[in-house]
Amino acid sequence: MGEGVNLIFRIAGLAIVVSILFTFLKQAGRDEYAYMTLLVGLAIGLLWVIPVILELFETVRSLFQLY
Repeated sequence: MGEGVNLIFRIAGLAIVVSILFTFLKQAGRDEYAYMTLLVGLAIGLLWVIPVILELFETVRSLFQLY
């Protein structure tokens, strides 16, 4: 499998885990922990996506530097 497909599955798995934890904590009355779980999940997802975006920008920059 390619790196892009692997990243998509990792993000999907993270989203499933975070949504289950959020629902469980919200129903248990722990709203602050539920929202903290969302923020941590978002931060982890961004840490996984940012290198791919930087690689995209580097590719575009190198493409336009040739001409």
